[in-house]
Amino acid sequence: MVAHSCWICGQPSDTSEHRIKKSDLVQQYGTGPYRGTETLMHFKAGRVSKVQGPDSALVKYRKDLCGQCNSAFTKPFDLAYEQFIAWTMTNDEEVLRHRVIDFEPVFGHEWENKQRDLFKFFAKCFGCRLTEAGQPVPADVVDLLSKTGFTTALYVTFLVNEDVRELDIQNVGTEALVVHRERSTGDDLGFQCGHSVGWLTMMYWYRHFPMEPIGSRWIANSKHVYLGWRRMFGSSASGNIDPASPSASPHGRRSRG
Repeated sequence: MVAHSCWICGQPSDTSEHRIKKSDLVQQYGTGPYRGTETLMHFKAGRVSKVQGPDSALVKYRKDLCGQCNSAFTKPFDLAYEQFIAWTMTNDEEVLRHRVIDFEPVFGHEWENKQRDLFKFFAKCFGCRLTEAGQPVPADVVDLLSKTGFTTALYVTFLVNEDVRELDIQNVGTEALVVHRERSTGDDLGFQCGHSVGWLTMMYWYRHFPMEPIGSRWIANSKHVYLGWRRMFGSSASGNIDPASPSASPHGRRSRG
């Protein structure tokens, strides 16, 4: 067995981060077990598998983080994300009407610090996706996890998947990791990936930003974020895609990741 190092601190990695966050699976599909009519189907790289519960190995990465980094150090990031998703799904009518998220109602008087923790959660997700693909995590992404003020080439955008919203599809999963390369040299120019919960898609962009209505750029530097939009059906992405994105869903419920 090949030993791996934690991409955050360099110590031996002995824990697996959820590729599809456990709280998202529970929020969408319940605590499990997913059986019978509640069977959750997981789609990845053309394969379909049954997910028995939210702790299934199918929805986790390999062991790429040490216990300290995956628990105590990044726990505030996970909690900020869970609070953000819970508020957004509870207030979805208001969010969809205005197409803007104000972090003060989400986090209260601590909104400035907690939006920073939320951004760090997405940075953690981005680092895990790159590590799985055999790509080094950029130093600015690693460094920002332990800083209050930081500069980074990583941006996050939030967008509404109109097809999922209109059809009321139960959905949770990850977006494919796309590597943008210089055609003549093959050098990596930037990356994009992300994940979705219901109608909300959260995209992470590194040294790349498309000319499409995908929402305002956010690096934990604004009290408000404006949501973009897209249509999922009939659209396609270009680029070099590394491992096909996964998702989970029951016969009638699905997840990609």
